[in-house]
Amino acid sequence: MTPVWFPWIVVGGLIFVLLSFVASKYKQKEYRGIQFLQDFISGSILIAFVGVWMPDIFPKMELPIRFLSVTGEGDSDFDLQVGPPRLAGR
Repeated sequence: MTPVWFPWIVVGGLIFVLLSFVASKYKQKEYRGIQFLQDFISGSILIAFVGVWMPDIFPKMELPIRFLSVTGEGDSDFDLQVGPPRLAGR
């Protein structure tokens, strides 16, 4: 099972990019492409550390579409065959 804070890594990275972009425009400096990647990675690492230390502060994010997962969660109306295919004569 993935941690509750795991999807927040992307959100943290995007927030860092947005804040850095606004700060560079406020200071009337150029915002280069490499800064986008650096800020996204920095925000992602910060959120990952906070998520490990304080996982209860992040609310649970749920997708509107329910996906089948490896753990068997989700609604399924079909049987899943595991192993080699059955022989036709048996």
